[in-house]
Parts: sequence; structure tokens; C-alpha cells
Amino acid sequence: MKGRIALAVLLLTVSGALAAFLPSIRIDHQDLYGHSCISVAIAVGRQAPVGQPLYIVAEADSWYGMNVVRSDIVFQMSTNGGATWLSDDKVLRHGAALACYPEITTDADGNPYVVYFESDSMFADAHQFCVGSTDGGATWSAPVKVDHNPSEAHVGTGCVAADAAGNLFCAWSDSRTGSRHIWTSVSTDQGATWSPDVRACDDAGAGGCQNPEVCIQPGTNSYLVVVPHQHAYLYRSTDRGQTFQPGVQLDTLEHASKPHVVADSQHVICDYYGSSDNGFMEARTLYTPPDTWGPCSPVTDTLFNSYYSAPLALSADGGVHAALGMNYQNGRYDVYYAFSSDHGASWSGHERVNDDTSGDKASPDIGADSAGCVYVAWEDSRGGMWFSTNHAAGVSESQEQRTFSRELQPTVCRRLPAGAVAFDAMGRRVLNPKPGIYFLRTRSTAAPRKILLVE
Repeated sequence: MKGRIALAVLLLTVSGALAAFLPSIRIDHQDLYGHSCISVAIAVGRQAPVGQPLYIVAEADSWYGMNVVRSDIVFQMSTNGGATWLSDDKVLRHGAALACYPEITTDADGNPYVVYFESDSMFADAHQFCVGSTDGGATWSAPVKVDHNPSEAHVGTGCVAADAAGNLFCAWSDSRTGSRHIWTSVSTDQGATWSPDVRACDDAGAGGCQNPEVCIQPGTNSYLVVVPHQHAYLYRSTDRGQTFQPGVQLDTLEHASKPHVVADSQHVICDYYGSSDNGFMEARTLYTPPDTWGPCSPVTDTLFNSYYSAPLALSADGGVHAALGMNYQNGRYDVYYAFSSDHGASWSGHERVNDDTSGDKASPDIGADSAGCVYVAWEDSRGGMWFSTNHAAGVSESQEQRTFSRELQPTVCRRLPAGAVAFDAMGRRVLNPKPGIYFLRTRSTAAPRKILLVE
């Protein structure tokens, strides 16, 4: 009898559990305007009574023949976990020539901010600009120039993060010195003005630096920048971006690129692409305090023969989430998901996020909410901004997306089947499941199966 009561309690605690990743949907409307979307970026807003809003930006290119003649920055948002989106894209910036490579973040109040690269003519007199919204994306500020580069040196892609006080931290590359370096600036007034530029990279990573990514370590004054220059480097400021310590080389490889970074109050987790015959992703963790680096750990699967990116997201439960662009030895790139429950020291197997396999999926980005559910966006060879999530609110009847059945009775077992992947009631991957109810898939396209794991 006690066993039956325990089983009944476990069943009642699972309310509408969801599939690992729901079928992917296109969320933009750029086909209406003859545009294509690239450089997709996602951010998750502040917890609200009905959930956390999702904000996605992309570069929308207008083509004439084989040439891009104008690029705009477009915005989409969802307030219900991705089930529905704006009925039309909001254009944040009509580029005079090029407005491109957007990145987005949210501050402690949930306000979204976007930085992007813009030039008046084809890559001439280019600068970083910032726009922000204080009403949940309904209206946006006029663009403000972030960098203070007085010359016409090329200014490259940028990125942005916000600290607990609402200060914004932006980093970008430019060649004002004759070599490409990483420069940074801070805004303490919601992007209205920006501090004088500070160079983050030192001589160890001098010249040729580009494509930085930034993060601010919660509960500290540490502003973090990761950047590739033959190797992957981490630069840290402990005075809110006024000065930077010498760079720390993260990898021990001949070559590394495309680094990413997230942090909680005691861990800084970085990953990067490593060159080899096939290419792979590695992660490394800085434990603070004291400042101790863990070993390099693979974020890879030997079945795959190529990797090119792994943006990271950190959820409130301490989970580290990665969206990987991967080639499964078939000439096609897909978006996959991996998870770490030990601050990047080890990683789960990979699950394919996109359900369509008709062409390449590229440039994924990932966000996580306070419950540990994840949201992934990417650009697709079919065109447009595409999206998937493992959150139940992302289910829409009109999209005919599949979910786990509430009435599905569990199969009792003492161990997981070989090769199976377990998920909890929130759709989060569980690496070492304890006794309880889980949802299993033996492959990414298999129907879910509910089990009761017992000792």
C-alpha cells in the first residue's frame, strides 16, 4: 500500500511535463519584405507573473542580385514561453547602409538592450551603437554611439552585458591603432551615454583580436571578456571595466577560436572551438575564490566530425547550457544541445534541437530561465529566425506541437535503457537520475516514454 501511495504522489507532482525540445518554428515575417535573417541573438527577461519574456534580434538583409544593399536590425518577442510571437517584426534600426551583427541582453529590471555595428557606407566609418527599451520592447530609444573612435578605422562586431546595478558593459573590436584590438565602454544611465574606451586585450593577445563576448560575474566587480587571437583568452576587470588584468590563455592547443563565457558568483565557465582534423569544443572553469582553473573538458561527441560554435547560458539552478552547431558526418550542420550540472567540468550527450533536416542550421544562440528551461534560436537555410524550447509554455495548439501525454502511465524500471536520455518534469536533462518519474528518449526523434525509476 505504501508503495502505491508513493507512486500516486509522484504522478501528481508531474503536471503536463513536456517533450525534450518542441518542433521548431519560424518566428519572423521577413519573407513579406524580401529580406533574409542572419546573426540571430536571444535574451530572457525578468521573471513576471505569467513567465519570463523572450527577446530575439537578427540582422535582416535586403539583396539586389548577389549583393546585400542594406541591413536592418529586427526584433521579435514572446511573453508566453515561445507559444506566440509578435504579429509583425519590429524594426529597431533601418541601416543607412549596414546595421548588422546585433547582440542583446537584459538588465536587472528586465529591460532589453541591443548593440550592433553600423556604417554609413559599405563598411566605411563604422561604429557600435546601442538602443534600449524600458517598457518591455514596446518602444525603443534612439541609437547612441558607444565607441569613441575618432578615426575611420574599421569597427567590428560587439557584445553587451548588464550588471546587478543596471550598468551596461560593451566590448567590440576595432583597428584604430593599426592592429585589431578589443575595446570596451560602460554606461551607467541605461545606454544614454558611454564612458571613454578602455582597451581590454594586452600584448599577449594583441593584433587580430575580434568577435569578443562579455559577461559580468554576479556579486563582484568582475567584468569579463573572452576573445580569440590564435588562442582563446579571458580578460578580467575587477574595477567595473576601468582596467583589465593580463589575459589568461584558456586552451593548450595549436589554435582556438569562438570563445563564450557565463558566470555565477563562484564560477566563470568558458568554452571555445579547438582546431584539429575534425574540430571540437572544449570548456574550462575558473573557480572563485580562490582563483583556480579547472582542467579543459570536452563538450563534444566523437560521432560528430565538425563543430563551429557553442554559445552558453546559465540558469538559476546552476545548470550550464550550450547550443552547438555540429556536423554529423553528413555534410549538414544542425543545432544540438548539451548540459552541464557541475559548472562545466563534465557535459551530457547531445540532443538535436531542430527537427527539420533539409539544410544547414547556423549561428545558434541560447537562453535559460529561472526554472532551468532553455530557449534556442538560430538562422536556417530555409530563411528566417527559427526557435525551439523545452518549456511547456512553448506548446501552441495551432502549431500542432507534440507534448508528453498527461495520461501516459509510467513504466517501472530499475535502470535506464542503454543510450536513453532522461528529462525531468520541466524538460531539463538529468545526468544522474535518482528514484522518481522521468521522460526518456532513446534517440532525438523517438516518441517520449514515461518511466518510474525505482531502487
